[in-house]
Amino acid sequence: MIRFENVDKWFGTMQALAGVSGEVGRGEVKVLVGPSGSGKSTLIRTVTRLEAIQGGRVLVDDIDIASRKVDINRLRQRVGFVFQAYNLFPHLSAIGNITLGLTKLRGMGKAEARERGLAELARVGLAEKADEMPGQLSGGQRQRVAIARSLAMDPQVMLFDEPTSALDPEMVGEVLVVMKQLAAAGMTMICVTHEMGFAREVADEIWFMERGAVLERGKPTDLIDSLGHPRLQGFLRTVSHGGDIHR
Repeated sequence: MIRFENVDKWFGTMQALAGVSGEVGRGEVKVLVGPSGSGKSTLIRTVTRLEAIQGGRVLVDDIDIASRKVDINRLRQRVGFVFQAYNLFPHLSAIGNITLGLTKLRGMGKAEARERGLAELARVGLAEKADEMPGQLSGGQRQRVAIARSLAMDPQVMLFDEPTSALDPEMVGEVLVVMKQLAAAGMTMICVTHEMGFAREVADEIWFMERGAVLERGKPTDLIDSLGHPRLQGFLRTVSHGGDIHR
């Protein structure tokens, strides 16, 4: 479904991605973990060309997304992206945030778009919040609206960039429940997260990144419980003691 081939990315003199290669099969869940600045968020942003790369290739369904033939807006409809900071329009209601893309990009009528939006809000447990503004919602509810907005576009892949890191601890669970339901339904997902319990339960494979490279990858039980790369073990000890690993 998604393939990274020797992907390089530079920010000035800093190399953010260093020859990253890997594949995400249809229906698989890959979880990216690692310390701050390791390149996790940068890597998933390359999938929708939110970050341009300087070397290698990123392919979606065997199509090089850098090709001039690629309609980037159509690609972004196929690949849903959930950001750390929600990115909801504050002047639109929950349902308004969802229907905007359906009417503007999909050409749906308002009634059809509202029906679809309500169905997606129900899917994330927020049907009763449809007409409330983002400012009236909790952080967890805003993030679930953001997920519903992406799902309404009927994506083939969902990318999650630290979707719970900006939330109070009591709100984290409600977002993870939705993500687990998506995984159980067979959604292809790449998740950047520091929620190792979620990773252990849901991931088909974990990629541990540092300094722009994937240092180790494997099944959750093998990677989390192994005596593998010393940097991975140090990272896991930090997480287990409540350390924060954003970006």
